[in-house]
Amino acid sequence: MREIIIIQHCQSEHHINEMSGGWTDTPLTELGKKQANLIGLRLKRELKGKEFVIYSSDLKRAWQTAEIVGDHLNLIIVPEKNLREINTGVAAGKTKKWAKANRNPREENKFDFDYQEFQNGETWRQFSNRVGSCMEKIEESEQKNLIIVTHGGTLGFIIAWWMNFEIHMHSKSYFSASPASISLLQETNDKRHILRKLNDTAHLNF
Repeated sequence: MREIIIIQHCQSEHHINEMSGGWTDTPLTELGKKQANLIGLRLKRELKGKEFVIYSSDLKRAWQTAEIVGDHLNLIIVPEKNLREINTGVAAGKTKKWAKANRNPREENKFDFDYQEFQNGETWRQFSNRVGSCMEKIEESEQKNLIIVTHGGTLGFIIAWWMNFEIHMHSKSYFSASPASISLLQETNDKRHILRKLNDTAHLNF
């Protein structure tokens, strides 16, 4: 049974210093590094005897998480820019307060797949297409099990891609997890796709 493990990056400076997320490139906090170490220890125990390849977003908070996990598993990380969080355009590097004051207005208070929150940023449709195309490319080039280290928004679209969401389904459903969590996707022998785990944080309790 083929597996894809998705790790949402651990606590980053932007979680505690009022900076915006997206393409704002902040490193892990000391707590974030400890969380990544706990993930690595858990996976070292659980994945013994299995072959995996690890891919990571190139933003610092994901890359540093992947480096720590990769050290435990003796894996070399493959950088993949298209695993980044949504492109927040002019809001990258800005505070949450600035981002709130400078986002593009929305006509209605509901999800719009073609809404571009910030100038020079992505729409949700562009973001979804980027993530889906990235995962298709990785799937075509790798026959081993995968570990993907990424971001919350990207994680949601990876799972939606795996579960074969139609475009219209995004307006009504979404997958969400927490920093330092593990989610697990599996493909059965008869090619059915399973979401086995979502937002598993048991390793943080030790």
